[in-house]
Amino acid sequence: MAATVTAVTIPELRSELAGKGTKGTLTVSSCETHTRTHYGTHRRTTQLEFSCTGNWTAQNGNASYQDVVVNTTSRFESGAKIPVVQADDTFELPEDRAPGKDAAILAFCLSLMAFGIFCLLTGFGARNGPALSDSWQRLPATKVTGPVLGGVFGLGALAALVCALAL
Repeated sequence: MAATVTAVTIPELRSELAGKGTKGTLTVSSCETHTRTHYGTHRRTTQLEFSCTGNWTAQNGNASYQDVVVNTTSRFESGAKIPVVQADDTFELPEDRAPGKDAAILAFCLSLMAFGIFCLLTGFGARNGPALSDSWQRLPATKVTGPVLGGVFGLGALAALVCALAL
């Protein structure tokens, strides 16, 4: 499963890091308001989101599209011009193309793959399987495999945390 998520995430991350996409301007014709409710353990929060529709024109003037929908966190008046990037078949605000989330997903997948390999090698997690400490002792070539798998898992977890919070 981690390999599948990685295969899906890598092209998007490469696109964001390379700055791929066509820059252009959306001339807003209308904005609709949507609410998204988040339920926490002690409170409920409601977040306002907007879907703005309009005509998009590339900066270089080579392409234009009508009735383009862009999700925003702000409401724009009719006739407002906002910068929008076309990447593949989607239109996004430039600030929504942050590579940090995708990099965090990839790093987390690295941790999951290391944990999965550990489980396959030792039988940890199986019904009536060995406990974690017993599984660790059952690793083949314990002095090499243990630190490698533990290091890859820790590195992936730390990288995921850094990417999610700092980028």
